[in-house]
Amino acid sequence: ERGSSCVKPSVHCRRATTRLRRLLVPAGRFRTMASVAPGGEVRREAGRLPAGPIRLRAEVVHGFGRGSKMLGFPTANMKIEWEADDAGADLDENARSMLDFAKNCDAGVYAAWAQVADGKDRGVYKTAMSIGMNPTFTDVKRRTLEPWILHDYPEDFYGAELRLIVCEHIRPELSFEEFNDLVVAIREDGDWAKQRLDEPELAKLQQDPWFDDSAPKL
Repeated sequence: ERGSSCVKPSVHCRRATTRLRRLLVPAGRFRTMASVAPGGEVRREAGRLPAGPIRLRAEVVHGFGRGSKMLGFPTANMKIEWEADDAGADLDENARSMLDFAKNCDAGVYAAWAQVADGKDRGVYKTAMSIGMNPTFTDVKRRTLEPWILHDYPEDFYGAELRLIVCEHIRPELSFEEFNDLVVAIREDGDWAKQRLDEPELAKLQQDPWFDDSAPKL
């Protein structure tokens, strides 16, 4: 799992669809716009967040290693302080924001902007971010937050600080019986995120002060 992209995106489309075997629609406070069409196809539609774009920052940590090795989509796993929360420990503002978002948001895929704040490449790039229990796999016990940054990085950046602005909900979390269906869905998620982030209201967030050089590091 790396923050880079090694997959050439397919043709953009306004309404991407993926054949599904089973759809899981989790409860949550954000209103999502995805729906299931006849025949089991899911439609992606822009789901704005009620409170507006959400700014998050956390360390990049090792995950299950599926993103790049199994799926071909290198993702960055962001640290969520589940254990510290269980122990009742005090968390700083950034860690608390990450934890609250992970607990309360709708599981699924989001369009976002991302930056490796203390990396060699500090560019701000389009991102398709997944958060949830990854129901296609059975070894996940807590929600994970995994941005797929749609950019090629020359090296891994474990231990670096990753900053995000989460812009829109793309679709709810899904469970796939066929591995290839999952791969197709992720590729389409990336296409959809790229297209949506070109919208003027979202594109301007690439220049947000959250990504400024002068902002303090973790």
